[in-house]
Amino acid sequence: MGLASVLKPLGKQSTKAVDFLAFVSDRNSEDAVRRYVLDQMLPHTHVAIGTIDDAIEFLKTADHSPDRVLVDITHSSMPISDLARLADVCEPSVRVYVLGERNDVGLFRNLLKLGVTDYLVKPLALELLQRTLDPNGHEPVQQTRAGKVITFVGTRGGIGVTTIALNLAQHLANDTHRRVAYVDLNLRGGAAHSMLDIEATNGLAEVLQNVHRLDPQYVERTLVAKSARFFVLSAELEYGSDLPVPPGGLTALLAVLRNSFHYVVIDAPVAQTTLVEEALDESKRVFIVADRSVHSARHAVRLVRYVEGRAGSPTISLVLNNVVPPMPAQVRSNDFGQAVGRNVLVELPYEGRALSGAENLGETGNGAQRNAFSGAIERLAAELTGQQIAAPTTWLGRVRARRSA
Repeated sequence: MGLASVLKPLGKQSTKAVDFLAFVSDRNSEDAVRRYVLDQMLPHTHVAIGTIDDAIEFLKTADHSPDRVLVDITHSSMPISDLARLADVCEPSVRVYVLGERNDVGLFRNLLKLGVTDYLVKPLALELLQRTLDPNGHEPVQQTRAGKVITFVGTRGGIGVTTIALNLAQHLANDTHRRVAYVDLNLRGGAAHSMLDIEATNGLAEVLQNVHRLDPQYVERTLVAKSARFFVLSAELEYGSDLPVPPGGLTALLAVLRNSFHYVVIDAPVAQTTLVEEALDESKRVFIVADRSVHSARHAVRLVRYVEGRAGSPTISLVLNNVVPPMPAQVRSNDFGQAVGRNVLVELPYEGRALSGAENLGETGNGAQRNAFSGAIERLAAELTGQQIAAPTTWLGRVRARRSA
């Protein structure tokens, strides 16, 4: 392996092959990292002068995050905030190393709380890099960073749970650069694969029957890719067939997925099966989807009470979806929230024609023409990620925003 092949900067077309990524602020540090790369004979690397912002932009173009990332906070005025933004585009399993000039115990502790693997102080030496960056060597104890499990469940069938969950998942993957796994718990064949125009498989059934074989590589092979950052795991069992799932099977699967994805979005059927119970127990957030009917309000009250009793104590949010055109007899949004005892987080407007056309063409609302529905999905994603969204600038956009608020 020649010097040029090891140290040649990689273009956007090659970022998917990077295993080790480093952006440092000065030539001496760059030279030290390059010596480390040569010493270890690392084949897939990218070492350059740059900031955390440069690392973030690089990672946004990568199909997969590198195994290890080294960034320099020497010239960062807000290192904790900058590293939090970096975490948003790194898979949870990535080991992040931080380089700086301050030998500060307080800073080191704050970095460990963010999930940073280790903190190095300049000047860099080859021996220090070997000892610290060796993936098989000793590493300090740190808080493990893992992705979040989010479950969508409806008060009844046909209420738009899959439509909302798919649009949110695709928005998180495409527009916020998160890596997302979508798990459809309807084992008889949910609508996700047809709405996304992807192959229907029995990947979910396979992994649940082979829990003893679970590892990241095995699970990755069962996923169906919609894009470089959006993957689907589903099943399409024959009617009349049965799937014996060992207790804790879904729990074990979610533990593997959390290490490789920022978000695991679960589409849960209305029926309260063992799989749904495990999904709720592992969820950080549960979205209860309802329409503006008395029947839906009654079931929403029961669902809230049921989810509140789960082991993981997930945060519960109420989402209203207008699946039919507005009618005078519908329950008002404020009255619905009062009846359920929860404020409505987001109300999605009726966009029947646009959504039906997109779904039949194998698209989601984000792939269809920009409409009020996709604007509501953006607000839902922003609430999840903590990002701000721009206010509508056109007269029509402001009117639609007021209607869906």
